[in-house]
Amino acid sequence: MSQKSKMFLSGVVEGFYGRPWTMSQRKELFRREQKWGLNAYLYAPKDDYKHRMYWRDLYSPEEAEQLMTLISAARERDVEFIYAISPGLDITFSNPKEVAALKRKLSQVCGFGCRSFALLFDDIETEMCPADKEAFSSFAEAQVSVTNEVFLHLDEPHTFLFCPTDYCAAFCTPSVPQSAYLNTVGEKLNAGIDILWTGPKVVSQHISVASIEEVSAVLRRPPVIWDNIHANDYDPQRLFLGPFKNRPTELIPKLRGVLTNPNCEFEPNFVAIHTLATWCSYGQKDVSMDGDDQGSDYNPHEALRLALSDWLVEFGRADQPDGAGGGRSKRQASDEEPMQTDGYAPGPRDNPLYTAEPLTLDDLTLLSELFYLPYEHGATAVLMLQELQWLSQTLETSEGVEWRRRAEKFDDMCAAVVQMFNRLSNVPNRIILYDLYNYICDIKSGVTMAKAYVKTLGETRSSRTPLRCYKFTVNHGFTGIIALMKRLFHIHSKVSQNKNRANKV
Repeated sequence: MSQKSKMFLSGVVEGFYGRPWTMSQRKELFRREQKWGLNAYLYAPKDDYKHRMYWRDLYSPEEAEQLMTLISAARERDVEFIYAISPGLDITFSNPKEVAALKRKLSQVCGFGCRSFALLFDDIETEMCPADKEAFSSFAEAQVSVTNEVFLHLDEPHTFLFCPTDYCAAFCTPSVPQSAYLNTVGEKLNAGIDILWTGPKVVSQHISVASIEEVSAVLRRPPVIWDNIHANDYDPQRLFLGPFKNRPTELIPKLRGVLTNPNCEFEPNFVAIHTLATWCSYGQKDVSMDGDDQGSDYNPHEALRLALSDWLVEFGRADQPDGAGGGRSKRQASDEEPMQTDGYAPGPRDNPLYTAEPLTLDDLTLLSELFYLPYEHGATAVLMLQELQWLSQTLETSEGVEWRRRAEKFDDMCAAVVQMFNRLSNVPNRIILYDLYNYICDIKSGVTMAKAYVKTLGETRSSRTPLRCYKFTVNHGFTGIIALMKRLFHIHSKVSQNKNRANKV
């Protein structure tokens, strides 16, 4: 293998379930990858029918033109475009016609200028059909046989990735070292083919050096990490804006690469991809241990601050360059209509003109901490949940002054979330806002209801009217307590109505 083919792959896999990104968003991704020092993009959107469900079908001339344009755009940005196909839903491995259809499809993409490919067998049934049971001794052998044949058919492409059905340690029976499936893959898969791996779980909280050394021994090669730490396709109510973390940079020399499979929404992935790039850059430096849990000078909190600082600039861009975001183009000055405020000055008794407050870095930090990572809330979110829990559980046992002080503190934190929402709602870059809007509306709703709940608690404390309190823990998270808050708000509204009726009687 050439030295270039051994280059550490770093970048993005578009491999989630849900609406695929647009062509213009992908071009913008390539621009960002080049700017931040990343070098790879794996095309694997689950809802592209011709990638997965109708994998046998060739691309139409219109689709072919789009893919050629995309492959060319990646090449211009020095990003390796890796085309993936997922035939595992219904392929008959032992049928030569099926293998020929797979070769024909990949040869078509090769004709578009693509030089790197991936064959994915993730998230499929493991039971073989009768014909395959007669031809192969195991499911792994069937997959390896077809993959090796396709690899040779493509004349040993620049990069070729294989995603096993058992793609994380949790799927391996009885363990990674004793997995018959993985041992077959490691032993019989062509040495020029690299293998994708998500870590201990599908969404791994930590990926340790020891775990990678263990799987590498079985696979007989270093894996490429398909990292789902920022993926949100399994829960559409969640978004992840925390930093890339809990992967020591000592992993880098033990891996073939790392590709992040992030949020379905394109624009919020600025943080995920930016912090991955920072992680990769630190891993490539010759640094000594400093005692940090990351195992190097990489600091996820500092990486997040750098990402949010750069992202703040993007929020201020009213017009996107051609091919960025949603493809908004700048209007010519001659096309601009006069603004309603031109020449208008309110009188002393009129309403003053509305002025939108600019978004701040503190606002984005708060946003990130409310939508942090799958296994971890940000510091402010943890504090708010702890305060809500304390206020709910100590209504009758704490000192009145202390309870009111902490209630006011919680009220201020809720106000900061609402203020963040208002500033975000007025940012010039509407493209980013629209990707965030449903999430920030939910957060605003949740904290508003939590604020109303605490206010009701305070009123009942003063009047000594019994009221049922609820226990909260930090495990609820804000997205988890929104529904509960709606229920509480409804209950307490009924209580207030009943009290008003009683007073009238």
